[in-house]
Amino acid sequence: MKKILLYILVFILVFGGGTGLGYYVRSETLNPRATIPNVFERILAFFVQQGKKEEDDLLYHDAGLIDFIANGSDKTKVSVEGVVDEVAQEPDGDYHVTIRPQYVPLPVLVTEFIPEMKMPLPKVGDHVKIWGIARFDIPHNWWELHPVIGWQKL
Repeated sequence: MKKILLYILVFILVFGGGTGLGYYVRSETLNPRATIPNVFERILAFFVQQGKKEEDDLLYHDAGLIDFIANGSDKTKVSVEGVVDEVAQEPDGDYHVTIRPQYVPLPVLVTEFIPEMKMPLPKVGDHVKIWGIARFDIPHNWWELHPVIGWQKL
């Protein structure tokens, strides 16, 4: 009888503690819609075979410059090609390197080089490929690469 009570107590501590921890994490997270799987979802996930996932961490997805400027990207890491139109230092220490399509003066894309990632800046007129993290800059209402992870002259 003591053994059964001990098993029940352990079961309650494990699953009850997990549920309590999940509630705590959900209430303390920055994303209020974050969910922690319940007991049945955990058990089901144990038996369901997961499909292959794309290693997004290792890939920079080539995006057409004009399409990226207009529509952004659903990928986190993006690379674009264009001609450097302007290089300007911002008050926060970042450098805005504006690129545009070759042979066309507009539209332009802002890419941001941050001082924490030491790399040389391209020069105005260089034809470059730039890769970095795709973001939508809400105050400016545009898509950008911020920070730039790397670039090469083409």
